[in-house]
Amino acid sequence: MSNSGRKSPRRAANDLTVLLRTVLGEDRFPVDVEALALEVSRNYEDPITAVKGVDIDGFEGMLRARRKKPGWQILYNTQPRYRGRERFTLAHEFGHYLLHRRPLTAAHYCNGELSDEFDFECLPLQANGWKDAEKQREEEADTFASFLLMPIDDYRNQVGSQEVTRDLLGHVTNRYGVSLLAAARKWIEFTDTRAAMVVARDGFALWGRASTRAYRSGVFIQSGMPIPDGSIMAMGSASQHTSSQRPVALPAGIWTFSRGSEPVRELTFFSDRLGLAVSLLQFDPAVDGAEVEDEEPWDSYDQFTRDDSR
Repeated sequence: MSNSGRKSPRRAANDLTVLLRTVLGEDRFPVDVEALALEVSRNYEDPITAVKGVDIDGFEGMLRARRKKPGWQILYNTQPRYRGRERFTLAHEFGHYLLHRRPLTAAHYCNGELSDEFDFECLPLQANGWKDAEKQREEEADTFASFLLMPIDDYRNQVGSQEVTRDLLGHVTNRYGVSLLAAARKWIEFTDTRAAMVVARDGFALWGRASTRAYRSGVFIQSGMPIPDGSIMAMGSASQHTSSQRPVALPAGIWTFSRGSEPVRELTFFSDRLGLAVSLLQFDPAVDGAEVEDEEPWDSYDQFTRDDSR
């Protein structure tokens, strides 16, 4: 599929959202990605003919071209460590199909079998693991999946201006059938408050994302930055605070960013299975001083794909 004239990831997801709303109404969640991918792709000469779960270590999903005739398969990892990502992985691979695949025709099979150069194999995030073109494709597939599974208008209706708590994020994950990580990142993208998300392992930030307002006020998370002592994240999963339903208020002097330190409310989740800790940081709305230039929210997920400073 050529890049000229193709839809943006958000537009492609929004068009399918309109279709699902028209056919299924408002009670259409969680999105049945498998059924949607099979049905929509029937309109192409190279449809998706199978969606299969496999137990293979080392990858999350794959869009695989059929070897004997035009068509595709979506494979996704069914190992327990990836269980919370299955629906998102399916949507991600469907995004590759709609946005990035080279459409297959009978001419591609003139020698009897197709080569593997058409496949999209999606690996867990690794530093220096992707080239720029690969990184852009992965980001676009993630954006498509996020907007397909959690349409912004419905997400806004579910969350609104409520304080983010464990119960609220639990409601979001149940409604959309996504992982906590996906639900939390969606909130950072959606919220008009000053907030940031930090994903860490072994006491260091893997990646993070700041909301637009937080980024403009000088908040961003550097890949490899140490998690500060005194934070809820640093206390570990055995901390009494981890059972709190609501964010815990912390004084200035703990979380420090480019413009210094300020009080913050921290809500933290731990996954012993994945070895990850996730904190949502919420700041007071008022900030003195001029904001930084109007740019996209800082996402050190981008930096992590090319930075092994930790």
